[in-house]
Amino acid sequence: MAEQDCRRCKRWKGCPGKWYSYTENGERVDEEWYHYGDIRWCPIQVIWILQHAEIFRAGNWVARHEESGGSRQLKTEAYFVKAGIAITEIEARLESVPNQGELLITQVEDGRTLGNLSDGAMAILMYVKGWRRKRISFRRWQRKRQKVSKNDTFCKT
Repeated sequence: MAEQDCRRCKRWKGCPGKWYSYTENGERVDEEWYHYGDIRWCPIQVIWILQHAEIFRAGNWVARHEESGGSRQLKTEAYFVKAGIAITEIEARLESVPNQGELLITQVEDGRTLGNLSDGAMAILMYVKGWRRKRISFRRWQRKRQKVSKNDTFCKT
């Protein structure tokens, strides 16, 4: 699969995610993986972070399989900082959703993906996504969203 640049991505709805291919024991394996610099907090990336929450909480970034020997890179901060930032940001955003943040976490842990989340979990995901945190409460955001969708359904003549 072709490598995609999430830093230039503007539309997450048509995005297949960022997949890397490698061969293991003679078989081709496709793996979804994002570098910290690729994270734009789109729904696909939020789900990916939640799927690997335990790894992030341990202070590690999800390892990407490398076929060749890795090159040595100079790091400006500790290895666990970026992983901690990613999971802490998602958890802080989920805490702003009263009594319902667990719905999204539970469904992602059960193996659901973007295509088969419940309506409630999808609403939470849409509230949590985005480059910045929402300044309005989840309930107010939901009411505003429902009001906009009602206005869009009526034909204007």
